[in-house]
Amino acid sequence: MRGKAVLRVWLGADKKEFEAFLESADVYWRKNLGSTTSQNYLVVEVFHQDIRVAMRNLSVANAIRRIVPAQLVVVTGVEQMWHEALWTEFDVKLVERIAAAYGASQVIDLYRLVEGPASSATAGAVPVELFGRTLPPGTPVSEETLAEFVSATYCRVTKRPRPPENPGADPRYLRRQALARAISSAYDALLGSGSVVALVTSHVDYDHWGLAVDSARRAGVPVVHTQQTGCLKAYALFPENDTGEHTFRGELTHQIGAFFEQRVWSRRNEVRRNAELVAWRSKVNLGRPSWWRGGASASVDITNSSERARLRTHFAARLGFDPARPVVAVFNHAVSDAPGTNHQSFPTLADWFAETAQFASTATEVQWLFQDHPSQFRYDSTDFFDSVARRYARHRHMVFQPSKDLSKNGLWSLVDLGVTVRGSVSNELPAYGIPVIQAGWSEWSECSLSTVVNDPETYWKALDAAISAMLNGEEIISAEQVERARLWLWFYRSATDLFTPQVPHWEVWPADYLLRAVRTSFRHIESDADPVFEAVERMWTRREPVLTRTDLQVPGGVR
Repeated sequence: MRGKAVLRVWLGADKKEFEAFLESADVYWRKNLGSTTSQNYLVVEVFHQDIRVAMRNLSVANAIRRIVPAQLVVVTGVEQMWHEALWTEFDVKLVERIAAAYGASQVIDLYRLVEGPASSATAGAVPVELFGRTLPPGTPVSEETLAEFVSATYCRVTKRPRPPENPGADPRYLRRQALARAISSAYDALLGSGSVVALVTSHVDYDHWGLAVDSARRAGVPVVHTQQTGCLKAYALFPENDTGEHTFRGELTHQIGAFFEQRVWSRRNEVRRNAELVAWRSKVNLGRPSWWRGGASASVDITNSSERARLRTHFAARLGFDPARPVVAVFNHAVSDAPGTNHQSFPTLADWFAETAQFASTATEVQWLFQDHPSQFRYDSTDFFDSVARRYARHRHMVFQPSKDLSKNGLWSLVDLGVTVRGSVSNELPAYGIPVIQAGWSEWSECSLSTVVNDPETYWKALDAAISAMLNGEEIISAEQVERARLWLWFYRSATDLFTPQVPHWEVWPADYLLRAVRTSFRHIESDADPVFEAVERMWTRREPVLTRTDLQVPGGVR
């Protein structure tokens, strides 16, 4: 009974449906890939308990294997601190079965591999056996880089905004440190052999994901990063395009900005009609990244300034605000989520939020709305948001509230300026004419949608300038920024969201529906009509940083 119970909890699927899915997947991939004698291999991780994440990774990996024959190596596993922080259940045996159905030659349980070396003070390189041979050790990670991953992982699994002041006195930090060293050693061997075609991963931060990306980059291995949104979305960092000057996300920020400028902004007259349609659809968005504003609260049906003014009066009264005075909205991040993952103006996300609240306490000429992260409880065990709110409870021009307490109608009617670090509001708000200041980089921050600042001094100057402009009745967002933001919505939600029957939209759920849809695809839809193979080949051969639905180089390809 336990196996059936775990299947239901971990996957949410009926056992009969799951078995039929595995059988269909096995036949499909054997027919579409065939056997290979190549000594090359492709590494794909399955560390997430959601099968939708595994499907995205495995489908992209196999599409690459159609281009470059290689064996498939799946890395998986679970560790207690991660289990307590994130998972309801995780079953390596089920991952092994899914991996086998997608044609994996070997499955490596990473945490079983590194547990022994991580427990030994004198352990050297972690031995990794692959296809019956022991891989030579790779080049070790720098101590500085290792410390960054340890701190980030510690924050995530303990749900704390900052690492401990005295790391050596915290056994949880020491545990993360020992594990990270062993994990990095294992990845250096696995990815540094010279026979690796690519690394496919759903995440690029923390120890078991991020250290794989770090090893791959140092070994000159392409990294494909799938996304948990829409249908099939993926970014790619190829070694010949990697400057090595930034984090993985930082490198992508530059490359995506250049791609957007060349392939989208230069053809804005062609794309404009489609962009306007996507902007209209995104006003009632039930998927991610605005997944936390689903249902009726996600609707934005303001059509003109008069309607906005009426709603503004209503929502301002609810918050105790004066509708005639500007409102600045500050969007708190998940404070333990991938600190240092990209360039940030402040040392930590918590520092940015706390110091912004301090600034707001003296900037009484405007009103301030501080919103928590919609999944605050998943990322914070320290009561951080509420502690900041209590500190300024007597300031009537400052309101702190849960983000879910305000609908998009309310948010869009109230906010005159948005402030974030890398939140999705920095591309959503500008699309509807609301300016945003970003205290850091995001994947779209070089697309000129918002005001991006790189250090605290510039941040405070940008806030001062925006507040002065609002008080003087000046526009602080240009028509070009609005158009760029709408083009980004089209680029993100349409042009780079590949429809393939192998990977149903993220919203296809519960698991039984998902598995039935994919099983039907494997059994009844011919692979020569599946766009995933052509799209992945286009990204791979041209070394493009993003998977695209159509060929954006071809005239008319965006239509």
